[in-house]
Amino acid sequence: MSDSSTSTDDRVAETPGVVAKPFGSAIGKTMFVVNGLVCFVLIAAWIAFGSRGRKDSEVTKPFASATDMTDEEDDDNGRPKVIKVELKWPESGVADFEFTERSGKVIHKEDLVGHPWVVSFIFTHCAGPCFRVTSAMRRLQDEFFKETDLRLVTITVDPERDTPAQLAKYANDFQASPERWLFLTDPTGQKDKIYPLINGSFLMPVQEATGKMRVEGHEFIHTNNILLVDEQGVVQGKWNSIDDASFDQLRRELRKRLKKTSEESAPSEAGTKTE
Repeated sequence: MSDSSTSTDDRVAETPGVVAKPFGSAIGKTMFVVNGLVCFVLIAAWIAFGSRGRKDSEVTKPFASATDMTDEEDDDNGRPKVIKVELKWPESGVADFEFTERSGKVIHKEDLVGHPWVVSFIFTHCAGPCFRVTSAMRRLQDEFFKETDLRLVTITVDPERDTPAQLAKYANDFQASPERWLFLTDPTGQKDKIYPLINGSFLMPVQEATGKMRVEGHEFIHTNNILLVDEQGVVQGKWNSIDDASFDQLRRELRKRLKKTSEESAPSEAGTKTE
């Protein structure tokens, strides 16, 4: 805004005739009035433009599904301000879905109700981090399946190529439990059910690459985050599966939550045995 005001003053000062004629003459008075009108128009335009810019910045929000956005003040080091985004997942829980598991069985959200579960997103032709994402899920299987009720869910972002048979081969490579680690796809090959669920319920990004961005093995852009969903189907948080520190935080959270669940169920189980 300061630049605009400076340029306005420069234009007024350079207008011919402002000083050349005395104000007492008719020409001088005319030029004075004309220059005054020019100044008024330029100042009014500058104010209107500035107000519109502020209005646009207030309306525009970079994350439609996020809440509690906070601008951090920069520290005069030339770096842009950082926007912190706190995701707020639907309190009603993950939307209902109907996908096909690698076994051919149709799976709904209600099939997971009553069990805590961790969900990830991959595609089997991936040449990027998908292997590391699934390897992290395998670590959760090895650590928690023996003594807890945890379930794992892997959803493909490439249902056209990732048929149940293709997912079965992929799952076998990771020695995934056929009962407690589900690999889900849409057998129609369409993404119109999978992508809205990922975007709307899990609040995670996913899209198919196009044009120059579409490279073999990198045809889909998706998150490396894995999310914890509680027994009622409500998302509890997200962790980066390929970041060791973040993944360890998830493991600690699972130990705390699953231990608590085990302790709460212990008295009733003991009572049943007594009877």
